[in-house]
Amino acid sequence: MRLITLLLIFVFGTLVISMNVESAEPEQVHLATNGISGEMVVQWGTEEDTTVFCDSDNTVEYGTGQDSLNFSEEGDDDMYLWTTCTHTTILSGLTSNTTYYYRVGGGEWSDIFSFKTLEAEPESVLIGAIADHGTSSNAQETTSNMVPIDFDLVIHAGDISYANGAGSGNGVGDQSVWDEYQNQIEKIASKSPHMYAPGNHEEDAEPYGFDAYESRFYTTGSNSFWYSFDFEYIHFVSISSEHDYDPGSSQYTWLENDLEDADGNRENVPWVIVFAHRAMYSSNGEGDGHGSEIEFRDAMESLLFDYHVDLAIWGHDHHYERTYPVFEEQVYANNTGSYDDPYYLPGAPIHIVAGMAGRSLYDGFEEPQPDWSAYRELSYGYTQFEVTK
Repeated sequence: MRLITLLLIFVFGTLVISMNVESAEPEQVHLATNGISGEMVVQWGTEEDTTVFCDSDNTVEYGTGQDSLNFSEEGDDDMYLWTTCTHTTILSGLTSNTTYYYRVGGGEWSDIFSFKTLEAEPESVLIGAIADHGTSSNAQETTSNMVPIDFDLVIHAGDISYANGAGSGNGVGDQSVWDEYQNQIEKIASKSPHMYAPGNHEEDAEPYGFDAYESRFYTTGSNSFWYSFDFEYIHFVSISSEHDYDPGSSQYTWLENDLEDADGNRENVPWVIVFAHRAMYSSNGEGDGHGSEIEFRDAMESLLFDYHVDLAIWGHDHHYERTYPVFEEQVYANNTGSYDDPYYLPGAPIHIVAGMAGRSLYDGFEEPQPDWSAYRELSYGYTQFEVTK
């Protein structure tokens, strides 16, 4: 409980009013990574009585046993024109290969959650990837199916909650859907860090725009729409297909510089994975604005090829698809010159569409199947892959 003093100034004097304000019950608990070994970003939401300021506490208590939450960290909070306050607290000095238990809040406390830190120099890491999720029964089933799996990291390639409803973005938006969604995924997001890219359904009409996306999810750096981070021996790059990506744009320039730096650091971080919403390669063209996003591909594909990006993960089209190593629609042999095993030392990036997490599937596959398309399927689920050093 906090004591808040309101100072009201009148023409004829000053009136001081003190009142007790109850902290709200924490919910929507989720983790993120800042790319720093030995640290974990903890976030959660509280439903406040105002959109102006957040009354609730920013505390995380944690430790190596459920009955021994001996450590405490304070964080910050953020609000937009909605009553959900997002709290962000960074835990540091964590020991590798250790299960930590934690609760969040202060005046009111959450249940106790847990996460496990990676081993020091792990042999492999397990990554989950989803896109086009939402709150439908199919989305909830996908979430439940992910619970038993101990992902080290989950990436989300956009169209997260569908708070702006049907249509192609720019809807008025029901911000309460964000709250519903984040409570739905708490059971997986509270135990594995999740990192996001914006999709068209993250953009609401004024006055919101992308405010919910920017406020609710932790991103590294100063820009929520394009950012990067190292996760063990993988360099992840999140970019935006919803903002200017043409050569000369700030996003393009940033991406070129980031990929150049990453390509020069392969000895330390050998893998580079890019993710965004609209797919550079997709053979599912149901509806306008679906299938391969040609303008996006024409603008940025050469950067992925020139700087040897290993894997690109997309959403937007509601199916699963994996390509062969491909550039400019041409399938590439591996670096030994062989087409027999194209995924061994591939000569170009591999693309995955992972848009089957919950929204209605698109039954619009192009026929015949393009040469660059290795496998495609219409079914709900998630993508997982293991990366070794």
